[in-house]
Formats: sequence, C-alpha cells, structure tokens
Amino acid sequence: MPSDRQYELIYIVAPVATDAEVEGLHGEIKGHIETLGGSVESTEVWGRRKLAYPIDRYGEGIYVAQLINGPGGMVSEIERRLRVRDQVLRHLTVRVDEDIRKARCAAEKRRSTSNRRREARGMAPAPEVTAPAVWDVGLPGRPTPATDAAPVSDATVEPA
Repeated sequence: MPSDRQYELIYIVAPVATDAEVEGLHGEIKGHIETLGGSVESTEVWGRRKLAYPIDRYGEGIYVAQLINGPGGMVSEIERRLRVRDQVLRHLTVRVDEDIRKARCAAEKRRSTSNRRREARGMAPAPEVTAPAVWDVGLPGRPTPATDAAPVSDATVEPA
C-alpha cells in the first residue's frame, strides 16, 4: 500500500514493571497497531538503562524500540494511547527516511545472498557486522585520534 510508511517507535517503561508486564505492553501495542491497519516489523528490548534526568522520580527505565509500518493516522492514535499509560514514562515516534529504509533492505539482501553462497561452498555464515556509530567517524578537516595523531616516542619527549 503506497500510503504506508515505516516508523520507529521508542518508549521507556517504568523500572518497577516486571518482564511479564513489559511483554504484555508489547502485545497490547502490537494489537492496537494491527487494529489500526499497521504491522510491527521488529521489537527490540534495549533493557534497563540510566536516564539522563529523573522522570517521575525514576532514575532508570526499560527502553523498547519497535519498527512499525502503517498509515500516518495510526501514529497519532498510538501516541495518544501511550500518553495515558502510567507505565510509559516517555515515548518518541519518528518516520524512517526512505533512503535509510532502502539501504537497510539492500544490506539485508546482500547479507543473505552472501550467506547463501558461503553455505553452498561449505563455509560458515559471515559474522554480523554493525555500521560504525556517527561519533566514531571523524569530521572533515578535524583530526581523529586514531589516524591523524603523530606517534609519541621517547626521543621526541624532552626531560623537564
């Protein structure tokens, strides 16, 4: 369907929630999304993490990220339902850029093709490789510690 878009939904659950309650919340959100004409592509529980600042007197929360597909009207309804939940401390929904979506699909296709070829040759599948984070890549014109810094030796250090 051309009106369907991909969104990334990230929400923080209160740390007092049990694993069963968090799983129940996943199922409830998935049910709402499917009722509204969308689908959940993937769900990742990032786990318990420290918050940058206290929210409702909690210093940590359980982070959950979901990749969802659906119409734009679905997002406002899902956000409204998350807003009234006491367990959900914060939530954020962003639309996934089409270029990023295409790049992810192409990378997954290349990875599966490579693994199929490796298995046909009797080799083990290639290990998962993650892209470097933005902060790992040096900015143009600025030195990065690993590449542009000159090595220091004992000969270049003068005693005081």
